[in-house]
Amino acid sequence: MIRNLGALFVVLALGACSSMKVAEVDSKSGYFPGSTKATVLTNKAVDLDSRKALLLIPNGDFIKGQMANIKYFGEIITFDDLEKRIVQGNLGDKVPSVRDRIGISNAAKYYKSFLWFRIERLGEGTNQRARFILTDPLTQEDYFVAETKLDFIWTGVNDQNNWYPMFNSLIDYVRQNSKTYQK
Repeated sequence: MIRNLGALFVVLALGACSSMKVAEVDSKSGYFPGSTKATVLTNKAVDLDSRKALLLIPNGDFIKGQMANIKYFGEIITFDDLEKRIVQGNLGDKVPSVRDRIGISNAAKYYKSFLWFRIERLGEGTNQRARFILTDPLTQEDYFVAETKLDFIWTGVNDQNNWYPMFNSLIDYVRQNSKTYQK
């Protein structure tokens, strides 16, 4: 619960510093209009095509819009959507909550297989970073982790410096691990 509240805080705090405008992928480059590159910390080779049917993301229109514009994942759902499906599927006894790692793992086990995308904020003061993480919810193994520095003073925290570069690194990851993805 505390971790999810922290993730919500990160999304809200970071949104206050940037436009968080949903952008289209450029038809020529296949990327969002980022001005920098994200640092990729984890890049594990997996068969993404067998796991692309369902993606769990944090609540919010920006992330959902960006993921939809990548045009790879079959269905993109938020935590609120997943909770509703758990209730509608009468799985509350097996998955009492999806607000912690155990609950998310149980949702993947009893509801349906999916990938879990999340955002984390790390560091303090002038050493803050934001991370995009793509995880297998059953094993809790992180397949992909990318980060950008959150520079609130000089360059600013915004779409071009932070969010689009991390989405672009995710596009690169999908390209490397998919046989079906087309830009």
